[in-house]
Amino acid sequence: GSRHQSRDPPRPPAQPERPARPPPPAPASPPAPAPLPPPTEMKPRRPDKATKPKLPPRPMSKVFSSTEHGAAVLQGFDSFRSDETLCDVVLVPGDSKDTFPVHRVLMASSSDYFKAMFTGGMREQEMREIKLHGVTKTGLKNIIDFIYTSKVSLDMGNLQDTLEAANFLQVMPVLSFCNQLLSSEVRQSVQVHVELFISKLSHKYFVSQNLSELVDCGRYLQLSETTMANALSSNSLKGFSELELYHIARGWLDHDLPKRRSSVYALMRHIRFPLMSPSELIQISQDDEEGGDSMMRSETSCVNLLLEASNYQMMPFMQPALQTERTQIRSDTTHILALGGVMRQQLVVSRELRLYDEKTGHWRALRPMEAPRYQHGVALLGGFLFIVGGQKHPPNTLRTSRVECSTFVHKSHDRNILQKSSVTSGERFLNVGFRASADIIVLTLLELNSL
Repeated sequence: GSRHQSRDPPRPPAQPERPARPPPPAPASPPAPAPLPPPTEMKPRRPDKATKPKLPPRPMSKVFSSTEHGAAVLQGFDSFRSDETLCDVVLVPGDSKDTFPVHRVLMASSSDYFKAMFTGGMREQEMREIKLHGVTKTGLKNIIDFIYTSKVSLDMGNLQDTLEAANFLQVMPVLSFCNQLLSSEVRQSVQVHVELFISKLSHKYFVSQNLSELVDCGRYLQLSETTMANALSSNSLKGFSELELYHIARGWLDHDLPKRRSSVYALMRHIRFPLMSPSELIQISQDDEEGGDSMMRSETSCVNLLLEASNYQMMPFMQPALQTERTQIRSDTTHILALGGVMRQQLVVSRELRLYDEKTGHWRALRPMEAPRYQHGVALLGGFLFIVGGQKHPPNTLRTSRVECSTFVHKSHDRNILQKSSVTSGERFLNVGFRASADIIVLTLLELNSL
C-alpha cells in the first residue's frame, strides 16, 4: 500500500486570515470657488520700441540745382545764332532789308508776340522769312540780343527804338527797364538829352504811364501838341480825374499861349467833359469867365464841348444814345461782373453786384442792385450794362413774382468802373443801365457762396 501513497509535496501550513482593509474614505468635495473680481479695463500697452520692426533705411536723395546751367544754355544758343546753326526762321525789320536768323523756340519762349505767331496757327508759323513792319533795325537787334544774352545796352540814341520794339514784341523785361530808365532820367533832371528826347517823344505808352511824374517836374510843358493830345486821349491814364486833366491841358496851353492858342480845341476835345459832375462843369465856366483870357468861350468848338456835357448830364435817360469818344470811361482792362442769383444754402435771392479784381484775385463788392433778382436778362448796349426783369423770390417756394419796373440811379467815381443809370419806360420792364468802363464779361450766377 506504501507504493500507492501520494507523492504530492507537502502543503504549507495554513496562514491566519488578515483582517479586511476598510474601504478608503470618500474624497471630500472641493470647496466652492471664490467669486472672481469684476474685469477691469486694461489700457493698451504701447509697443516696445525695442520690439518694433525697423524699416529699411531710405536711399539718400538730394536735389541739385545749377545757376550756371541757364546761362550756359543761352550761351550755346547765342553761339548757334552766330553761325546760323539750327536757325529755323529769319526776321526782317520794317525799315531795312537786314536779316536776323533766330530760333523759333527761343523767340516764342521769350515773347508773347512770337509765341502767338509760332504756336497759334498763324500763317507765319510755316514761313521761313518774316517781315516785322512795326519794328526798326536798331530796336529788333537790341531785343534779339537781350533774348540770347539777357543783356541790352541802351542810350538816349537807341532808347526810343528799343522801347517801341519791346512794346510791339511784348518783351516785358526790356519794356519795364526802358520805362524805369526814362523815369529815373526825368526825376534826376541832370541830362539835357532827356529834355530834348521828351520834347520829341511820340510814344504814347511812356507819356501816359508817367504823366504824373512829368507834371510834377514840369517837363510835360515841353511836350509837343501831338504827344500831349495822344496822352490825353489814352484810356490807360490812371490816377487822374477829368477835371485834373483839364487843368493839365490848360497849364500846357498857358505856358506859351500866343503860340499855343491854336491848339486849344486839339487838346480840349480829348477831355471827357460829360464824365464830370455838374458842379465841376460850373467851376470850369466860372474860372473861364473870371480869368483875364476866356479860353473856352473864345472858341465855338470848345463851347460846344461844354454844351455837349451839359446835355449829357441833364438827360440821363438818353445817355446810351448820346455816346461819343468823350463819354467813354478811361480804362483798358476787361472786367468780370457777377450779379444777382440764388444762394442755395440759405434760399436767398441776391442783389449783390461784384467785380473781380485781377490784381488782388478777389471779388470786390460794388453798390448793390435796387432789387434782388435771378433768372434775369443782361445785355451790353452803347457801353451800358442793362439788367432786365427776373424773379425776386427763391425757387421752391409758394411765392413767385417778376421784378417790376423801377428807377435806379447808381453813380460811382471809382477809377476802375463808373456806373450811371438809364431807365427806359415800359410796362413790367426794368431797364437799368450800369456804365461799363471797359470790356465786360457778365456772369449771372446761380451759386454765389464761393464769391
